[in-house]
Amino acid sequence: MRLERLVFLVDGIYAIAMTLLAVELILPESSAELVGDALLHSLWDGRYRVLAYVTSFLFIANFWVGTLMIVRHIRRFDGRMLWIILLHMLLIAFIPYPTSVIGQHPNDQVAQVFYFATLSVTAVFLALFGGTRPDGAGWSTPTSHRRWSSSSIGTRSQRRPCSLSSPDCPL
Repeated sequence: MRLERLVFLVDGIYAIAMTLLAVELILPESSAELVGDALLHSLWDGRYRVLAYVTSFLFIANFWVGTLMIVRHIRRFDGRMLWIILLHMLLIAFIPYPTSVIGQHPNDQVAQVFYFATLSVTAVFLALFGGTRPDGAGWSTPTSHRRWSSSSIGTRSQRRPCSLSSPDCPL
């Protein structure tokens, strides 16, 4: 498998996960004939689903940017790296489900724990995939392992951080 095919797969899974979030944003059938204040009240009742959508969309977008920052350093990969990336995609594709649960049960503690645990596990996995831990120790990952990356990448201290707000970010 060529690297660009893997990147296309990653981008596609992120796009589908973001799109599936919007599927939950439907107006109940009982609201179809409402107008004016009654419609406004019905829209207000769906605010938790919208909040869950926006929150999850932003998290997935952040995970996507992080993944792009990691994948851009990969020059070649083997079966182990492929499965690491596929496991990460499994977690990303799962996010719409807990988003639906928290959107329908925003005040339920089980729904809250389920939602935030899913986001936390996904974030921790991305951090491990990216080669960093909260204590700054490195792992043998795509950005630090010669088997997968180019020696011209440089050390962590030589790389500049990159975000969506950086116009010179080479994503």
